Amino acid sequence: MTDTNNKLPLRKWQNSINKLSYGELENIIANPDIYNPDYWELANKRMDKLSSVQEHEVMRDLVKQCLKEMGCPCKVTKDGDLDFYFQGSHFLISLAAEHHYIDIEEFCWKKIRVENTEAVKQLKHAVNYANSNCSVITYYETDDTEQYVCVYCTSHILYRPAISNIKDYLDIRLNNFFFAHDLVNSEMTLMAEREKKDQPERDFLNINDSHGDAN
Repeated sequence: MTDTNNKLPLRKWQNSINKLSYGELENIIANPDIYNPDYWELANKRMDKLSSVQEHEVMRDLVKQCLKEMGCPCKVTKDGDLDFYFQGSHFLISLAAEHHYIDIEEFCWKKIRVENTEAVKQLKHAVNYANSNCSVITYYETDDTEQYVCVYCTSHILYRPAISNIKDYLDIRLNNFFFAHDLVNSEMTLMAEREKKDQPERDFLNINDSHGDAN
């Protein structure tokens, strides 16, 4: 470890240290004998800096850095939330000072016209199915025009600077949203196919019922 660090210029050391999680920095500080003294000192200064900043601000900076490395840089809203696009879908991350959790909200990703009652019925069933099989919560609301039923997703997750592999952790959590999409869409397709398959039998029963009424 020491030989490798000796070959790195200070600027590269600093860049690598800035990407470390709080827990990874703690591990370096706890083992000064196995690290280059200058590298250890940089890690110690980074730890002091993080310790002097409120944890939710540290988390926000880490999340911003992770999103940038994932190819989806974010905008900070006036409320301090992170607004960004991931795989073409629009998201908002909220971090609160009073707890170690963040809320990930996905804006409307699917719309169905209100008058399409059959599709709305299929959607309600599919949302219940998805929520039973995915950690991401899917819900629906009528939009302001009351012409569409809009589908959203949300997730409430633990997110602390001490978590290692923060970028991978965030990437997995965000991809779970698309797993929820797949569950909703596939279940709606299956329901539509079942309805289509059962329609001839329902028509036949309706005909028999009408004949019975006539008699």
